Amino acid sequence: MTTISSSGVTSREEVLLHSYFTYLANFSQDRAREVVEREKEVCRCGPINPWGQLLGALVQLAGAEKQYLALSFLQPRSSVFLRKEQSLKTMYQNIHHDCKQVMETESGKWVG
Repeated sequence: MTTISSSGVTSREEVLLHSYFTYLANFSQDRAREVVEREKEVCRCGPINPWGQLLGALVQLAGAEKQYLALSFLQPRSSVFLRKEQSLKTMYQNIHHDCKQVMETESGKWVG
């Protein structure tokens, strides 16, 4: 699906990314995650596909942003017996790594 805008042609991917980041900017992390998960279902691209990898990273980013805004990373751990959750810093590092991997995969295809 391609739409025409005043600046030219806009791809479905660009529309999705615009919606995603608009939701994140408006503190609607759940809605941003839903947009990406819907796209993952529609495109049915596997984890090997760079677009699928990027969508996975965007889902993780929405979760990390939600946790960051809730400031839950500042709360002390209440019990030793609870499952240890991944630290926020580690989440962001994993997202960064995933995005770097997508860029390296696509490095030969970048025009710009």
